Amino acid sequence: DGDATPMAFMDWPFDGLTLGYAWNWGAAALGDSRLRFCYGRGFEAGLQTEEMASIDDMDFAGFSWDVIKKDEMFAYIQTFKAFNLINYPNFQDPIINANFGTMSGMGDRKNLGNILHTAAAFHNKVSNLHYFLAGGWSQTQPDADGMFNDYAAMAMRMAGPNTENEDGYSVYAGVRYDLDNIGLKLGAEFNYGTENWLAMSPGHDDIYMSKLAARGQVYEVYGLYDLPTGEMISKYAKTFIRFGYQHYEFDYFGSGDWNMYAYDLSDPGDQAKMMMMGLDPVEQADQVYLTFEAFF
Repeated sequence: DGDATPMAFMDWPFDGLTLGYAWNWGAAALGDSRLRFCYGRGFEAGLQTEEMASIDDMDFAGFSWDVIKKDEMFAYIQTFKAFNLINYPNFQDPIINANFGTMSGMGDRKNLGNILHTAAAFHNKVSNLHYFLAGGWSQTQPDADGMFNDYAAMAMRMAGPNTENEDGYSVYAGVRYDLDNIGLKLGAEFNYGTENWLAMSPGHDDIYMSKLAARGQVYEVYGLYDLPTGEMISKYAKTFIRFGYQHYEFDYFGSGDWNMYAYDLSDPGDQAKMMMMGLDPVEQADQVYLTFEAFF
């Protein structure tokens, strides 16, 4: 029940395994530590026939390290690599799944290359004030089909697939003040993503889109109101109402997507390219939310 959005630069549903080892640093001020190796499959290509175009499974592998965990102080590092990224996933509707490549103009489903990703976060508490700071780095490593392709320039034969590695960065910070006597917690958060930033976060629960994937800035204010019903069920249970407001300001097109070039929304030339492709990107978005949440 801490931050409005957990530090979820990596929030991709996958099947896999985790192996870890935990220890105590031996110094009271440093507390405990835990290192985990994680591996999983984020896309299963399924059975292949000789007549089908070969598609490799999309896998993830990396390390998750709770460097320091002492009371409210928490330092965390996460690094992983995504292998054989696909240009678009499977869809539950069989008609859409079979025809999406034609309808979207993206062609057959195929692998595009790899992504290297690293993030770190630090959280602590002073009296009733919580604060945290997190940062992320992503790097695309495309194959011959490219990532962040300028499809408008490619259509005019002015460019080919972008096979260069592209780096992106994000910063994420927030504070929260707990009013324990009335069970109310009030907080504010800010995050910013650069032109080629990628957050692997399709599992987000934001109403509009993953705020941590935004290429631009997102401002959020929120509140949490604890309910006593959780403790009535179990001493481990928590129930609360979450309410808040988010404001998105996008600087570049395609947040969360590695297929298309991150067109600059303020550049007239890039605006003309997007218009040529029939794209009308959102520059700002606002949303208010109210949820009831329970943890057991």
